[in-house]
Amino acid sequence: MDIKLLTVRLEGNKVKSRDIPKIRGYLAEKFPNYMELHNHIEKDKFNYTYPVIQYKSIKGVPNIIAINDASKILIDVFYDVKEIDIKDKLMSILEKGYILKTMEIGCCKEINEYEFLTPWMALNQNNHEKYLKLKEEERAGLLKKILIGNILSMSKSLECWVDKPIEVFIKIRPVEVNYKNKKMIGFKGRFMTNFMIPEYLGIGKSVSRGFGTVVKVKDRSFM
Repeated sequence: MDIKLLTVRLEGNKVKSRDIPKIRGYLAEKFPNYMELHNHIEKDKFNYTYPVIQYKSIKGVPNIIAINDASKILIDVFYDVKEIDIKDKLMSILEKGYILKTMEIGCCKEINEYEFLTPWMALNQNNHEKYLKLKEEERAGLLKKILIGNILSMSKSLECWVDKPIEVFIKIRPVEVNYKNKKMIGFKGRFMTNFMIPEYLGIGKSVSRGFGTVVKVKDRSFM
């Protein structure tokens, strides 16, 4: 199936990955009526479906991606926003680039290869302890199951029908991630799957903050 992706590039600004949650926080505070910007239903209630607005740092440039109808929200928001306060500096929005694409998502006959542009947050509080107790080959098996689960979760939220088993092959390594001022395990590397994922969308935990962003690999150097 096809989905529409609107990307707003805040040209002329350079940010670190750690600044992305600050941009998200600023827009969430300024536009609290748009739940899609922050995923909070109420003060202490969180929307756990796949985020339809995702914040990224791509080659140091802030990018905000909206899926399908959420693109209308981004257009409304950035019509008025002239600057963003990211705590340690005021970021002026002098130039905005709007890119609208129709991308395919779903099961496919061929095997596609992807790379994690940002760390994939695969583990939660429950399976983190389980992961640490496993041997290396068992860890790979667990991560494969989690990756398939992440893809299925994304598909369900975007109403994409999965009509055959999803297969994955992974070649990843653990990396240390500073997440909400806590050191956690993330993963970088590549994976292959019979599922099409639109470039720059995220999978796993905290994709709205830029984690788990994938890009399609063209050199096919997996093996």
